[in-house]
Formats: sequence, C-alpha cells, structure tokens
Amino acid sequence: MTNRSNPSPGTLTLIGSGEMSRSMGKAHRAVMSRIPGTVRAVFLDTPAGFELNADEISARAVEYFAQRLQTQLKVASFKSAMVATPSAVAGALTKLRKANYIFAGPGSPTYAVRNWRDTVIFDTVTRRLADGAHLVLASAAAIAVGRYALPVYEIYKVGEPPQWIRGLDLLGPYGLDLAIIPHWNNAEGGTHDTRYCFIGEPRLRLLEGNLPDSATILGIDEYTACILDLGSSQGHVLGAGQVTIRRGGSEQTFPGDTVFTFDQLKGLQPFKTQNDTRTHSTPPQARERIEPPSPGLSPDWSIPLDTRGDDLADTKTLIELLVEVRDQLRANKQWALADEIRDRLSALGVTLEDGPTTTTWRRN
Repeated sequence: MTNRSNPSPGTLTLIGSGEMSRSMGKAHRAVMSRIPGTVRAVFLDTPAGFELNADEISARAVEYFAQRLQTQLKVASFKSAMVATPSAVAGALTKLRKANYIFAGPGSPTYAVRNWRDTVIFDTVTRRLADGAHLVLASAAAIAVGRYALPVYEIYKVGEPPQWIRGLDLLGPYGLDLAIIPHWNNAEGGTHDTRYCFIGEPRLRLLEGNLPDSATILGIDEYTACILDLGSSQGHVLGAGQVTIRRGGSEQTFPGDTVFTFDQLKGLQPFKTQNDTRTHSTPPQARERIEPPSPGLSPDWSIPLDTRGDDLADTKTLIELLVEVRDQLRANKQWALADEIRDRLSALGVTLEDGPTTTTWRRN
C-alpha cells in the first residue's frame, strides 16, 4: 500500500481575471505540467450557483478545457448547500475525490463563502489540496478562500460600508494570513477608481485599517496568475500583469515570471528589490486594457500590448489583428467601437492613420 501519512500538498493557483481566456491557457498548462500521468479535472460551480445561467458557465468551462487545453473537464455541481440533494452531493463528492485538478471561478464571494463553509464539499476540496491535488481559483472563488473575504458586490453595488467578512481561510494551516484581492489593476471605471476589485483606493485604505497586523493583502492583476506551491513555500507569477504583496500601506510587486517566498507573504522578510520587483508606498496605477470589440470574437483582445509569456509573443501580429477588426467595425458603421480601439491603441503608444483604402499604424 502507498504510504499517505505525510503526503506533499499541491498548489493553489489564484487568477485575477480571464480564467477562461486565451492568455490564461499558459497558467492552466503550467499547473497541469505538475501532474504526473492523467489530468483528472473538475469544475466546481458553487460561486455562480445562484445565477440563472450557472449551467452555461459550466458548459463554457468544459468547452474551454476541451478546445484550449485538450483536457476533459467534468462538472461537480453543488450550486447551493440548502437545496442540494443527497444524491447530488454524493455525485459531486465522487468527482472531487478522484480529481487532481479542481477549478472554480466566477460568481459572488459571499455566496461562495456561505455555501462552502462547514460543508463536506469544501472539506473534500481542502483534503484534496493537502493530499497533492491542484486547486485553481479565480475571481470570486479566490476572494472566498482568504481569511478575510471582500464582499465586493455589497460594497460596490449596494453601498454597504467597507468591511471584511470571515473567509474560508484555506491557507491558514500553511501559516498564511491573507486577504486575496483579484482584479487588482481594474480600469473599467474610466473616470472613477475601480482598482482593487472595483472598490478603489479610498475604500481599500479603510479596509486595510481594519486588518490585524498579522494580515497581508495579496493583490492579483487581471489576466495574471499566482501559483502558490504549498510544498516549497513559494509563489510563481505568470501572465500579463503582476502580483502585489501589501502590508500596512507598503507594498512590493512581482511581475510575470518572478518568484516570491511565503516568508514575504507572512511579513517575515522585509520588502526589498529583487527579481525585477518594485516597492511602492502608494498603490500602482492600473494598466490600460483593450476591451473585446464584440462578444462574438473568439480571440482574447484584453491582453495589454506589453504582455509577456502569453500565446501572442509578437505584438505586431496583435496590433494588425486589431486594425483588421477596426476596419470591419468601420465598414459596419460601428463607429464607437472603432474609435475605442483607436483610442486604446493610442494610449499604448500606437497611432493609427486612416487612408482612402487602408489603415496603417506606427509606434510613437
């Protein structure tokens, strides 16, 4: 029999956004490369279980894994702790117990916390992680597993005062006291600050003041992944943006393809410049993103032009594709979207020049 008395724990991957985008395929593949033999992947649908299109989200995840990752993804459905039948719970548990790759993502952080807490489902996820399985959590699911969880919708949409709720503290047994904030560099607000998962800097500072001295905020940019290796006590950053470790108003950032230690997350190692990191006394400004021109387009246009390590290494190809899309939008008289692409490219240092028959571009 195999000795399982001291199994090596797996990895927890936290994704800031774009968990089913083209660019984040590299992060999924990086985690899968750690699995010897067959990848047994499962999607846990709880965070979006309250949404009427929850099954569509699951179906999109299954399709993404099949097309982008050539991997079968099974759905462990546990939409609600209150209404789940014994047979449904048993079915989800069977899949989770066999899985070595567990994926969950969009939805509501508070809903995920409420429906995972003190359940055999989340207990099984926790045990699988401790036994060497790999857990990949994005957006709402990532927030939920910190010790301090951010009720994003309640603050941003409902207007409740900035506050933390008690999270699931998945990493507490590994010595980490974290508040996890994805969408760290969000810029969707345009004229108002939507960094730090839409709450903005003033609210972030209020929330930070309510954390104990032992706590660390782990911020993850959009289209960026942070792989926490629980066996080696290291974090590895992948993707277009960076990961931010913030304590008491000071922070250190780690761009893609760099590594940090759990001692830095615990505050046991002072902030210092290493691995091409930068230390800040104030929050970094959000990066510009190119929004998808239309939901019907399959490529992921939301990757910054300075990105590293994604599938489009040649930014010239990306620019030319965007120019082509803009030409099609102009031909269809969709002027607002065409102008948006031009303005976003201009902000990134690329000027478009419209001629009588073609559009040319140049770097500023």
